Amino acid sequence: LSNIATTCCTCDSFGTVGAVDPKFSAPIANVTVPVGREGVMTCTVHDLYKYKVAWLRVDTQTILTIETLVITKSERISITHTEQRIWQLRIKDIRESDKGWYMCQINTDPMKSQMGYLDVV
Repeated sequence: LSNIATTCCTCDSFGTVGAVDPKFSAPIANVTVPVGREGVMTCTVHDLYKYKVAWLRVDTQTILTIETLVITKSERISITHTEQRIWQLRIKDIRESDKGWYMCQINTDPMKSQMGYLDVV
């Protein structure tokens, strides 16, 4: 199998061509979840192409997911995505210890990121 990377380009009115960098389409909403329920945090990305999305737990600096791969050993964590655009971090059976900041990042150079807060009640 060959690795094929796709880059999106744009042309301005002068015919200048430039690559389009991925960007966040919307901020990550802060979420409040009762203990025992499922928490879902959503990261929406536009023009992702060859780049990857990762979710991290900020306070512990733990990588939770990279693309569709779950890195953490917790079986309560999963990732879903829709057309490489909407990336949802899912945490089952929410615990008080899950409360905190979560970061969605894109592996551009420099890295792009945004954070949302998960509150547990």
